Amino acid sequence: MHKISIIIPVYNVRNYIRRCLESIILQECTEVDIECILVDDCSPDDSMEIAASVIDDYNRKGGKIQFEMMHLPENRGHCAARNAAVRKASGDYFLFVDSDDYLEQDAVKSFVAELDSADWQPEVVMGNALSTYDKRLLSKIPEKKYIDNSNQEGLNLILNRILFNTSWNKLVKAKVFTEYGLYFAEGIINEDLLWSYMLFLRARNILLLPRITYIYEDSNQQSITNTNTTKKLLKFIRSRIFICNQIFSNPPRIIPPDYYGYLFCILHRMVDVLESQINAEVDIDTERHEIYQLRRRLLHSTWKSGYPLLCCLIFTLYKPFYYIVKLKAFRNHFNNIIRAVVAASRKFHF
Repeated sequence: MHKISIIIPVYNVRNYIRRCLESIILQECTEVDIECILVDDCSPDDSMEIAASVIDDYNRKGGKIQFEMMHLPENRGHCAARNAAVRKASGDYFLFVDSDDYLEQDAVKSFVAELDSADWQPEVVMGNALSTYDKRLLSKIPEKKYIDNSNQEGLNLILNRILFNTSWNKLVKAKVFTEYGLYFAEGIINEDLLWSYMLFLRARNILLLPRITYIYEDSNQQSITNTNTTKKLLKFIRSRIFICNQIFSNPPRIIPPDYYGYLFCILHRMVDVLESQINAEVDIDTERHEIYQLRRRLLHSTWKSGYPLLCCLIFTLYKPFYYIVKLKAFRNHFNNIIRAVVAASRKFHF
């Protein structure tokens, strides 16, 4: 029998934590041994008290899921919370859930059923996720697919944003963390951009499922992705600088144009925040210099690899070409434009 460790960082989610835990409780089944580790990242509200009440009630009814609560001594962010739980977890697979989101009923059971039916044990299993805001699928998985990632097929799906690049909704083999060193980089935000890249860069085999297994709550205004103070925006920029440098330092064995397109998207959002949301009075000379170096490195690497069409795209990271990307028509079709340029670059390169 497989043992699954569900890992949930908790911070400022009093309006969502009950729903999240109730969805975990609905995963109980005889086919799977489940433990659930909640990590209190020094939440300032009563999220953990609500969680404790839900868990106590469940235990009194004889529930089989093993719940455990951890408490970090200081607020260190989602990455540190996940890493702490990973080191504590005893499952052979890990599943990350954000505390304002929730699992579809029997999501874990469906994951494990596929594990048992596969000829080989995938290192990553991923289903579809649904957004609560506009009810759209966040990944494009039309049918079940086994991927031998030796040819980087899985990585290319992440690079092209066909698969949603998050840590949640991915059942990941425990040994991936120790064998590949895939712990989360602490002290940054948007860490999933880096972690998903590294996971799909290293994973040897991947299983994709069309079933919706995860519901993403994107109306939570307290979420770390929905708070735009100057301090948070600066951390956003510094985090993306770190992420870009790490991706540059860990390129694929065969570098496709998709790789440069992925870096462009990370840099583009960073430049957009820098130019349109940071107050001119804020001292960001160091960050500007580092972004300049990253743009220059990306342009040089792309040209050296023989992708002139991508180079034209990268020029939009510089003024005055930057204002092309600000056009409404470009923004409305941003992802499709990037994919089209990447696809054309596969055919036209020198």
